[in-house]
Amino acid sequence: MGGRKRSSRNIGGPPAKRSKANASQADDDIPTFQSQSTAPSTSTFSIRDPHAADHLPSLTTICLRAFAGNMQKLSSDPETWEDVKYSLRELPDVLVQKVFAACRQICPTLLTHALIAPYFLRGSSVVLSSDLPGVNRSTLFAIGDMPSRDKLRELELTGFSKIADSVFASVVAKLPSLRKLNLRGCTKVGSDTAHSAANHCPQLEVVNFNYTAVPAMALAPLLQNCSHLEVLKVAGIVSWTDHACAKLWSVLRASGDFQLPNLRSLKLRQASVGDASVNPILAVCPNLRRLDLSFTPIKHPVLPSGKLLEKLVLTSTNVSGNELVSLVTGLPGLKVLSLGAMGGNEFTTATISQESGTTITDDILRAITDALEDCHALERVSLVWNTRIGFNAGPGPRAALAQFIRRVGRRCTHLNLSGILHLRPSHLEGLAPDGPEEGPPRLEYLNLNNTPVDDNAIPYLSACTNLKTLELAGTRVTKVGLLHLLDACKDLEKLDLTSCRGVRIGERRRFFEVWEEWKNEERRLH
Repeated sequence: MGGRKRSSRNIGGPPAKRSKANASQADDDIPTFQSQSTAPSTSTFSIRDPHAADHLPSLTTICLRAFAGNMQKLSSDPETWEDVKYSLRELPDVLVQKVFAACRQICPTLLTHALIAPYFLRGSSVVLSSDLPGVNRSTLFAIGDMPSRDKLRELELTGFSKIADSVFASVVAKLPSLRKLNLRGCTKVGSDTAHSAANHCPQLEVVNFNYTAVPAMALAPLLQNCSHLEVLKVAGIVSWTDHACAKLWSVLRASGDFQLPNLRSLKLRQASVGDASVNPILAVCPNLRRLDLSFTPIKHPVLPSGKLLEKLVLTSTNVSGNELVSLVTGLPGLKVLSLGAMGGNEFTTATISQESGTTITDDILRAITDALEDCHALERVSLVWNTRIGFNAGPGPRAALAQFIRRVGRRCTHLNLSGILHLRPSHLEGLAPDGPEEGPPRLEYLNLNNTPVDDNAIPYLSACTNLKTLELAGTRVTKVGLLHLLDACKDLEKLDLTSCRGVRIGERRRFFEVWEEWKNEERRLH
């Protein structure tokens, strides 16, 4: 490690605030709700649109942007504004939602309750979030009074941490055709809303109660009444403990041979539930395809017997290395696998320390590589902050990490190796094709944040001609190496150079421009 200081870091290294710059990165390795949605971003992304010169926006898009950009001016003239409101009222539902989306992006502060409620609350879907300053309790109540409320199928209200449970319960009770309910981050949502959904929305298929206050017992009526339920998300709810889940399970068992045959996706992230709570739930979900148990005390998960899993997230759990190998073996349809900081025990904290991620050794990684080689559908893999990988291993193609990249990593579209402290440039050799018949890696997203990667890795990274996002925060790459990399990776759109000392601070956010300037200078000299 060369005496280099290793402090506790945010796992995975992506910026805390979820912006367009890191939209390709899922939240599977981001520890907390706060880090996902409220903390400011400090990343230094350089961004470009390689197709901007060739792409002409549609006439509809141009009109939407023009309207939103001139909304302040239009609203300042009372007579003109009356005409505008009349036109909004006459627009088809599909178009009015596009207008609303454009206004949210360009002029959100002009979207008052008085404008949103009568003109934009219609159609089969309503999406509101706390980043709209004009949305308040009255706006939410207005959803329940919509003329088309009986036809509303999707309701997404996110981040409203100050609005009471009774408000949401009242609104949901008036929406009998609801199929999707997303109340993520509405921290006061609790038993009343859950019971209201169970009693009045029997056709629910998707329920997202992430980072709310819905207790485990309050889900019993919903699970019993909503037989079409396919997606259930209850991440980050403090009250979800083994004791609370035991009470829920006793109620469900009392109703007979309880099963959830239609459930396809289950998210228990950051819940204080272990094997005694999780395994009985998994046993009644034979057709489960997506499972997130990250940042939980789970040690011995027993996966559904159907072996249909497409997504498995076990980041920062204490599942042993041998059990990991057993779990991923025999999952031919696996598409997403997140095994970040395995062996970590900081289940609800925002940082992962140097002592975390000790479960996956080189021997375990070799076994995982063997197990994943037959997973031909695999698209995304994360091994972030597994600090034992590469420990005491030599360089070259025979190293466990090098073999993983050669046999598994290059076949994926997304690969996250952030925080692997012993990753060497030579381990990336597997990204280069063995011959012209093999072709380039499929990788579109590669995260090497906080690794010792330097310019010796550039030839291998240059083989990734499909790359669109490359994260190199805290690495040792230099300006010279990056200039040659951009020559090879023509489709690269996002580049994270946060804390890259080999690149001047003033050039990190505008590195694509720096590259263009360098190319122009080269042409002038030749």
